[in-house]
Amino acid sequence: MPYAFRRTSRLAILALACLFLAHPRPALAETAALADADSLEAVRQKIAQNGYHFTVAENWVSRLPRAEREAMRSRGRRAAAARANSLATAATAALPRLASLPSRFDWRNVNGASYIGAIRNQGSCGACYAFSAAATAEGVYNVATHRTGDAVTDFSEQYLAFCLGSQGPYVDYFDGCDGADYSYSELLALTQYGIPSETAMPYTAAQSSSCSLGDAPLVKFTSWGRAACNDIEAIKTAILTYGPVDVAVLTSSLFDYYETGVFEDGQDACTANDYCYNTTTDHAVTLVGWDDGDASTPGHWILRNSWGTGWGEQGYMRIAYTAARVACAAAYLTYTPPAAARSLPGTYQLLLRQ
Repeated sequence: MPYAFRRTSRLAILALACLFLAHPRPALAETAALADADSLEAVRQKIAQNGYHFTVAENWVSRLPRAEREAMRSRGRRAAAARANSLATAATAALPRLASLPSRFDWRNVNGASYIGAIRNQGSCGACYAFSAAATAEGVYNVATHRTGDAVTDFSEQYLAFCLGSQGPYVDYFDGCDGADYSYSELLALTQYGIPSETAMPYTAAQSSSCSLGDAPLVKFTSWGRAACNDIEAIKTAILTYGPVDVAVLTSSLFDYYETGVFEDGQDACTANDYCYNTTTDHAVTLVGWDDGDASTPGHWILRNSWGTGWGEQGYMRIAYTAARVACAAAYLTYTPPAAARSLPGTYQLLLRQ
């Protein structure tokens, strides 16, 4: 090859290299960070950029002034007392480990029967902790006593929040519309005092003038415990064994605008240098089932909220297994009927015997 040609070729290659360095290829898009003040359009753009699997829309919650929305999210609002750590029972050790778990399960439809009652609405009161605890208690009680359909029970959030809380022995841990700490003392209260029916004390979202129940009975639960930090199998086991579980999430405008699909937000990590259940969250909800998903849909929980049927999927959300820190502070209740041991319906009895 002639020297002149070789020299020209080298110069051409150097020129191309300089052109590439001057105009490098665009970097891959980074995950779009979410902000509480994001507009609906900004949220939609970030969902698209992050490749999430859900849609958003205006709803009655997203239309509220920001201060009112914040008032509804009250978990962690009260300072968690140091002594609260002693209230937690050894959860993981108590959970029976099943030989296998179904790929999907939903207490709203077990062999055609629903063990879950209607969606509730906490309104502008910050009593989400009472609604999640009551929903957990209702589901666990219905499972234990085989109540389905129109026969499911309905417990009093009012009594839990304003009688055992504001006017009762747990006021240092939870207090009416002023929220709760991270100790799950509301579940402890269900095992120490119990809870009456909604009929005995209906929800008013305001201080009760009287906490007298007359002859109304209280349902007292057997025990409560925690699942380990982000332990998906343990949470599934608790749901299948006992019923719905009480969890907490860290919300944002993305959560408020949720319409349908599997919710994701990139907030997956739990606190590493503290008790896991002290991971920062702000809203208490309940899990009633799960679905491991497929190639196009992430594995997710079926989350029951207390914002009425005008939010999400008729009051529910499908949420990825660790999104919004949902698996950081899961807790369960147990209930043993006075006359007989609890059993599960249909094929799920066989799973528990393994």
